[in-house]
Amino acid sequence: MALEDLNEKLYGRDIHLGRMEKHTPFDPKRGGADLNVEGQFRKDEEWQAPVPKTDPIKVLTDVATNKRTKKIAFFLGGLAIILLLGGTVIKIRTMIFSENQVAVSISGPKDVASVEVTTFTVTYANDNWAGLDNATLILAYPETFHLQAENTMSVNGSRAEISIGNIAARTQGKIIVEGKFYGSKGDKLDLHATLRYSPSKVSTILEKTTQLTVTVGSSPLSLEITAPLEMATGQDVEYVFDYSNKSDLPFSNLRVKADYPDGFRFVSAEPAPSEGESVWYVGNLDAGVKGKITIHGVIIGKSQEYKIIHGTIGFFGGDGKFVSYEANDRQIRIIASPLSISQAVNRLTDIAVKAGDVLRYVVHYRNDGNIGLRDAIITVEIDPTFLDVNRLLVENGAYDPARRVIVWKASDVPALGKLAPGDEGDVFFSVPVLEKIDVNSGKNLSIKTVAKIDSLDIPTPIGANKIIASNNLYVKLQSSVAINVSTLYTDTVFPNSGPIPPKAGQETSYTIHLNVTNSSNDLRSARVAITLPTGVHYAGKYSKSDEVLTFNERSNELVWELGTFSATEGKPHEIVFQVSVLPGPDQIGNTLDLINSVVLTAYDTFINQDIRVEKGRQTNALGDDSVYGSFSNNASMVEKAD
Repeated sequence: MALEDLNEKLYGRDIHLGRMEKHTPFDPKRGGADLNVEGQFRKDEEWQAPVPKTDPIKVLTDVATNKRTKKIAFFLGGLAIILLLGGTVIKIRTMIFSENQVAVSISGPKDVASVEVTTFTVTYANDNWAGLDNATLILAYPETFHLQAENTMSVNGSRAEISIGNIAARTQGKIIVEGKFYGSKGDKLDLHATLRYSPSKVSTILEKTTQLTVTVGSSPLSLEITAPLEMATGQDVEYVFDYSNKSDLPFSNLRVKADYPDGFRFVSAEPAPSEGESVWYVGNLDAGVKGKITIHGVIIGKSQEYKIIHGTIGFFGGDGKFVSYEANDRQIRIIASPLSISQAVNRLTDIAVKAGDVLRYVVHYRNDGNIGLRDAIITVEIDPTFLDVNRLLVENGAYDPARRVIVWKASDVPALGKLAPGDEGDVFFSVPVLEKIDVNSGKNLSIKTVAKIDSLDIPTPIGANKIIASNNLYVKLQSSVAINVSTLYTDTVFPNSGPIPPKAGQETSYTIHLNVTNSSNDLRSARVAITLPTGVHYAGKYSKSDEVLTFNERSNELVWELGTFSATEGKPHEIVFQVSVLPGPDQIGNTLDLINSVVLTAYDTFINQDIRVEKGRQTNALGDDSVYGSFSNNASMVEKAD
């Protein structure tokens, strides 16, 4: 092919037009265009399509929606701004004041000794950027802590307040507190410190509290208990309580209290208990002063059993609980005997009797060992002071008045000749209490008997005393109370009027002298009820304004309140009152009764029982009134008036 023809073919006009009209997806000039020619065409068609008409209602709805959306957005935006501002304020306020930036603490020894001055430091701090106003430190402490108060303190009971005033920002301070502990050894006591304040320029009152627990290592009062280490069951036991004040401070309202072990039976004590059988009122105990209490009783228990007595010295707090300054205890080990013996009176082991009562004793014995015992002997020692031994009756035994002992042997009780293991039996005797007991015999009286049983076959441990079974029994005597009534016409206390002998239709007055004696035991809640016959009238007059005498007109009864009636050893307690009587015609020739009955009721603190003593009718028996001013035992009759 010629060169001219080739050039025409490559660059000719026809070829150029063909290239311009025909495009392919691979044309470089169309790079980046949509390869989907049909899709591109549709887009072009949609773009060129006419715009549809707009619905006016839809336009208004869209506009309203846009407005509401703008309002909500505006509200949320405002709220966000408010929260942001509030958070900023709180953040700023927190930076200025926070309760966590206020602190209070107590420092000092955690183990303290009684009576010694102990120092504590209360530290307070304000780490805020703002100050604190009206700050007050409040100390609360137990009753056994004696605060050494200063002029800056306001003390009320077991609470002290110290005014601090304003506490500047970023500052701290401290207060020194001194005092003495008077608690019991081992007591754990709490000291509380409270800082009360208000943030600067704020009326709110806030508090911050802390505490320190201390242990008392010693007591200002001592209490020692003395008791035997070992005893056989049923024997007498003596406990001795020695107490003293080792401090430099007098104590008041003190009491000593005993907690007895199971199986202990109280008999007596010197001095006598002031409350029941186990509480003694000591009262005031000055520095260096000592005291002693001796307690007598009987203890019963099983072999190898330990009996523990617990004693405390302290006072009763305002809540009625006993606050102890010092406590102690002692234990007794019960040792065994092959033989056992016991007593009962009128089938009881704890009994109280009165004058004239008959005591019927049963003495029970038993071989508790594992071998037989020969020729056992039983003895009972008797204190005859308050017994009528002339009327003593012994079954199968004999009484030795020189030794004051009743003896039973195998010759009278064959069973005592040989006691096999487990063998047991009883012996008996009876004796009455004296009809009248001397009023000067003392207080808290008892009848004591000691029963023993022994055999030669009982072994004796090396280095120890031979164990003989014994049993002590105390029969308490009820307080001896006597009531005496005398009726007077001529009397220096209340002058009387009316005919003597009394006459029908004419009023006669009498003066009645009533006295009561209490010889041995202290009585509590004692009262005397005097019942008058219906025709006798109380005149409304009685002696001694300090006495309490009330009259019930409906029951015609006078009540004399004695309250606590201590033993007076025969010294009478007397009251005098006046009555009058107007006999009727139906009483002519009859005796005139002035008193139906006199009844004393009380609680006997020694026997721990209620007692009742009664005296019967009293008449207007006429005697030599001009000489004695009283009436004899010959009752006068009501006469007919002139």
